[in-house]
Amino acid sequence: MARMIKELILSNNLLLMILGVSGLAITLLIFQIASKKQIGITLEKWFAVLYIFMSTHVNVPPFNYMHFINITDPEGGAIKQLPYVFYPWIIFILCGKFIDFCKHKLVEGLLCVVLRNPGFSLYCWLPITSTLWSLVPDITLKAGMAFTGFTIVAFYIGARYEWHELSALVRWGYTSVGIVSFLRYPNVTRELSGITSHKNSLGSMMVVSTALWYLHYSQGAKTQKERWIALAFMFFSFYLVRTTSSGGSLVNSLMLIVVVSSLSFLSKLKFQWAFTSLVGFTVFGIIGSVFIMDNLESIVVGGLGKDLTLTGRTEFWPQLIAAANQRPWFGYGFDGFFQQQLIGKETPAYYIYTTSGFQPKTAHNGSIAVLLSFGYPGLALILISVFTNLIFAVRQLSRSPLSEAGIPIIYLVFIILNNLTEGSIGDIGDVWLAYVLITVRLSIDSSKSPSSNRRIYGGDLVPRSASRLNHD
Repeated sequence: MARMIKELILSNNLLLMILGVSGLAITLLIFQIASKKQIGITLEKWFAVLYIFMSTHVNVPPFNYMHFINITDPEGGAIKQLPYVFYPWIIFILCGKFIDFCKHKLVEGLLCVVLRNPGFSLYCWLPITSTLWSLVPDITLKAGMAFTGFTIVAFYIGARYEWHELSALVRWGYTSVGIVSFLRYPNVTRELSGITSHKNSLGSMMVVSTALWYLHYSQGAKTQKERWIALAFMFFSFYLVRTTSSGGSLVNSLMLIVVVSSLSFLSKLKFQWAFTSLVGFTVFGIIGSVFIMDNLESIVVGGLGKDLTLTGRTEFWPQLIAAANQRPWFGYGFDGFFQQQLIGKETPAYYIYTTSGFQPKTAHNGSIAVLLSFGYPGLALILISVFTNLIFAVRQLSRSPLSEAGIPIIYLVFIILNNLTEGSIGDIGDVWLAYVLITVRLSIDSSKSPSSNRRIYGGDLVPRSASRLNHD
């Protein structure tokens, strides 16, 4: 049907002209409406929610064609070039907001990120520069362009909004994915992938959604109605976690619930003890996840529905590390390793199999994914960045309300746990988007004077002054 409509439009010049004129008229109308301050602010937030929604690789047209990942497809056709049209269109519609941002906040935001988190700043250059040493430079160049564009938009959202706004945007973006998935597949009660590419993707989003709604329920909601809404969406998100039948997502969800429940306790500790406690809990979570999913047969096979080798991951991880050690300094380039279908034996991925005959197409581990793409220097940069963010996040506990300070902690713990069995930190998707958001926001907040918003240990926050980076 879609192909017939496309051929009909392209073969009829009059119809094509009518559509073009109509599109131009609608664009100018929206542009005029968006020039009004409050409407412009609302449209900007709608775009942010839509971007978060699309970042999850939804398979619902036309949103699936608007993701930056489409420009990496060499055989996608004209429809896959939609990002080249959609994002300039958004910039035109919201040009007033973008100009204001560039005038007053862009330079300051960039300086905060570069100076406060240099590991992240240097890492962001690697995807595009790895074209120089990639096994498939053409693919790496396009993937690097997609990564850069995706990251720039994420930077804008992270610098534009404060924590409580980011939390709301992410909650509604993820919950929208859950609601559409539930409505589209109402009778699926196991291994639900919904409108995402895989059940683990939906499960991961619902893990974060559960934790953020729980945080809003326990710390952020200002009215009883808000609390009931937050509680309802928290249970809905957790229901979808169970419906995906993802054992890892279930374990991570329970871990994050414990983290949110512990925020009040952590905020009363001095920095050294709070940081040690958070790192210790994360290490415990990693060990616990491996222990539950890899050793307890009664739980793994019966309760979580997994095999005893993390679905074969433990078989091919050593092979991937051995392949990475063949190019330890630079790796194989961004999106350059798992190209066995294109270049065959030229990539070591061609020879990697499990005993059951399964050949992986992704690393299924964040650290290994980065190692394969950028070598040990790239892995060191992202680890330094994560460690820096952990320090900033713990400091936020004494500087911000728990409803805000809990957001980066939730995400950092989740990203660390999730990347034990998924390579999401190395993908152009929702996890990388979240990491950019918290990195940008933490870098900006850490540059503020601590005396302006500090909690007395064990007490309440001292009222803080308005941030220079707040939007109108």
